[in-house]
Amino acid sequence: MASEERLRLIAEFEGAYSKVDELLKGLGPEELSFAPSIQDAWSINDFLVHFLDADLSLCFRLRSAVAEPGRKVPVWDEVAWQDRLRYDAQDGRACLALAKSLRSFEGSTLRAIADDDWSGYRVVHEERGELSLESLLELYSQHILFHLPLIQRNLEALRARRA
Repeated sequence: MASEERLRLIAEFEGAYSKVDELLKGLGPEELSFAPSIQDAWSINDFLVHFLDADLSLCFRLRSAVAEPGRKVPVWDEVAWQDRLRYDAQDGRACLALAKSLRSFEGSTLRAIADDDWSGYRVVHEERGELSLESLLELYSQHILFHLPLIQRNLEALRARRA
């Protein structure tokens, strides 16, 4: 992958939360804490806290890929984290701000090495196998897109309940 393509990928990765920001406009604590009556449904607040935990994990993975290529990285149980770390008691907006700051920090680091040969930068995930630096960036950009329809579902359920 050429340096220009890496820079595009880094920018996409850093800006991925803009779609979440659009959905959050005008939402108060009640809307953020609402979860539809669907088994195992999370509130929007839960998703925001989850984004921070996912980006904390990613930060370790990205930095490991560069500093210690080939390092094994742990799998984490997102449902256990959501339950045991009491996502419902956390400030989702503050967590989102921290997640965006982490992405900015990582983007700065990655831009500094954009001209390097990234072919050896990788980690080994217990379930996914080897993950290159590029694949980690793509995976975590897509991670947010995976959750957007669930956040939209919550907003639609809330609107229907109020109607």
